[in-house]
Amino acid sequence: MIQRVVFGKTGWSIDLAGCEEIATELPDVFVGWDVSIGTTKEFRNHQPRAKVTRQKDGWHWREIGAAKPRHWDRTPPKSAMRVMTDIHDVAIYWYLDENPHLLCLHGGAVKIGKGLICFPARGFSGKSTLIANLAFLGHKVFSDDVLGLEVKGSRGMSLGFLPRLRTPLPPNSAPSVVSYIKAHRGPNSHGWLYLKPDRPQIARFSETSKITAIMILERVEEGELALEEVNTAAVLKNLIAENIIRKIPMPEIFDRLHGLASDCQRFRLRYSNALEAAEFLAKQFA
Repeated sequence: MIQRVVFGKTGWSIDLAGCEEIATELPDVFVGWDVSIGTTKEFRNHQPRAKVTRQKDGWHWREIGAAKPRHWDRTPPKSAMRVMTDIHDVAIYWYLDENPHLLCLHGGAVKIGKGLICFPARGFSGKSTLIANLAFLGHKVFSDDVLGLEVKGSRGMSLGFLPRLRTPLPPNSAPSVVSYIKAHRGPNSHGWLYLKPDRPQIARFSETSKITAIMILERVEEGELALEEVNTAAVLKNLIAENIIRKIPMPEIFDRLHGLASDCQRFRLRYSNALEAAEFLAKQFA
């Protein structure tokens, strides 16, 4: 059986052959993309960009005018979760290819109070877990992994995806947060899960908000929570390192990121417990 997935906000479509479990769960992952699923006859006016087919050795991807996810040929997915995360990732690159003016930051962002607190990605800093804790406290998630940056002004744009968490969760996770994540667990397998909070807590595709602070995270094994201000240069270094766009001339990228770093509050947060850190940030920026 072939099902056609249409991403209404962009007009893209992908054909899925023998992938019923993916077709069932994929629309939940794309928040605000207006995803529809039907037969090729129902959506005959939508020419697919790719076709994903389930075979004995895993899932296979055939390009039809658009690039496939990186590494797909070398390690074809063996789980439906991996297929969904790859479609998630490739949709980001398709969108950025069609919107070359948009800068994009590898990092998370959560709306607390009137603006976004942005967390540039750093390895093993606990970004996704901290964001899950902020969602538990009722704050709106704009990004768990990739945040669009508008051309003018210090505004972040949601690309409309559920947050992804590594599992198992850290051993010092609060029982209440663990229960929350279990109750709001979306597609999951092989050490990853999508967190599926109530819809108002996830910003829809293309929703924007002003970035009020940039927070460099430093997770430690133990010790008291500490928040310190950092200078523009320290934040700019992180923003440049985590910028995933290379098509815009580097001087323009530098100017735009320098403007963002200059306009926002700038901090480094050292913490060991995610819920304690989330509660602190919620109080600090309310």
